[in-house]
Amino acid sequence: MVRYRFREGVHVSSDGDDVIITTPYAARLNQIRRIIRFHSVTDSFKNFLESLSENGVCCELFTINKDPCAQDLEKSDAVFVLEGLYAKGLLSTEIGNSKSAAIRLDPVKNSLRLRRAPLGDYRIRFSRFASIYPCSDGLSISSPLSSANLHLIDRRLFFLLTELASACTEESLRQALPDDLLVHFDDLISLLLSSGVAGLCDEQGVADIDRHAVEAGWTSRDLAFHCQTREHEIDLSRMESSQTAVIQEQLPAKHQRIILQTVALPEPSSIHCDLNFFQVIRDRHTIRTYQNQPISSAVLSALLWHSMRIKEEIICDPGLPRSYEGLLRPVASAGALHSIELYLCVHRCHGLQPGFYHYDSGRHCLGKLSDLSEPCLRMLELAAASTCRAPQAASVSPGQAQQPDVLIVMASRYARQAGLHRQTGLSYALILKDVGSIYQQLYLVATALGLAPCGLSFGSSELFEQASGLPTHLECSVGEFMIGNPG
Repeated sequence: MVRYRFREGVHVSSDGDDVIITTPYAARLNQIRRIIRFHSVTDSFKNFLESLSENGVCCELFTINKDPCAQDLEKSDAVFVLEGLYAKGLLSTEIGNSKSAAIRLDPVKNSLRLRRAPLGDYRIRFSRFASIYPCSDGLSISSPLSSANLHLIDRRLFFLLTELASACTEESLRQALPDDLLVHFDDLISLLLSSGVAGLCDEQGVADIDRHAVEAGWTSRDLAFHCQTREHEIDLSRMESSQTAVIQEQLPAKHQRIILQTVALPEPSSIHCDLNFFQVIRDRHTIRTYQNQPISSAVLSALLWHSMRIKEEIICDPGLPRSYEGLLRPVASAGALHSIELYLCVHRCHGLQPGFYHYDSGRHCLGKLSDLSEPCLRMLELAAASTCRAPQAASVSPGQAQQPDVLIVMASRYARQAGLHRQTGLSYALILKDVGSIYQQLYLVATALGLAPCGLSFGSSELFEQASGLPTHLECSVGEFMIGNPG
């Protein structure tokens, strides 16, 4: 039995002789649910839509059986309506016996293409980007490339997880399918293909739905992260069902830490730079070699002052329920949230003792957290080692495995972003964009100051957690930057 019914989040209402279908889909920007209006409909059509909302309609690939809910509606009209609703991602499709469903397709996007079982010999497999997770009625399979999720309800179908992990033939699937579901074999193949979590394989065993992503070199995690944070159309019903407890109070913009001592930094005087703004941009480049003379605390102060100091504290979206504290710094941050804090592993610096420091961007001072502990030393070693593997060019100085004078570690207070962007799923994406802004700001200011700047592509969250004593879920390291005197 193949049954179609409205998916979760679809609502049907009447407006005189018109019927309005409210969908769960909306644009991310305004989150206004899209609607479909049918004008001057008949009572039999209303009954048909009501059946889709309640018990569903039994069909075989959109060939209407003699179902009581469709007997007063012309067969061609019913097929046309079902095809339209299916294509708009509004119908769940179930396959099972007369008692219960065995497998279900649930659309998650407002467009869905029906793919029928192919003729002749073929091989089929799950997408290599597919994810499997438990749900209330079985196992759910999804892919960032798919327009629907696939739910395995009948435990006898859990064999699909191993069979379809690699390319398998039609015959091998038939042999493993329970006898009572064999009659729906072609429908099941159609369901797998239509969901987008499985595809037909080429000679190399690559599913057709994966081909372009595989050729481009996407990894599963990167593709999932990209699709989640860049989609324009969103499924509000899915977001609401997965939403956890909302943070009632926004985290404050500034956070006080326990420090051993406060080290004042001199307020920078006017920088006497021989370069104008465009020359700084032209001359900006990575320098990985350092001279024996370390940088001074005055120059380090100027770097921090012109990169990350708090210029002003503001209230964002005043008068709205989501009003929150914001900060203005020389560098940009989405929503003025500025969730990123700077920590400094000071290896050597005139006027400053070696140690691990936090930069207080409000008072423009350093708070010493510890001496150079073992995790700090390992972070410095890791920073030096990671630069030697970078490809070299004429405009980039070669890496010499030298430890920097100062290693700047960027750590984000994730909950500060999540308090505002939990529902959009953009929290971590915006954090990484803020990191990019800080990297460029540090590069430009360091160039103007005549320093040797080098942004790193790799760092260790574990070492930062050990050095700072802060759990990763409170503050997580998201970027590292080296500074020294150019050699």
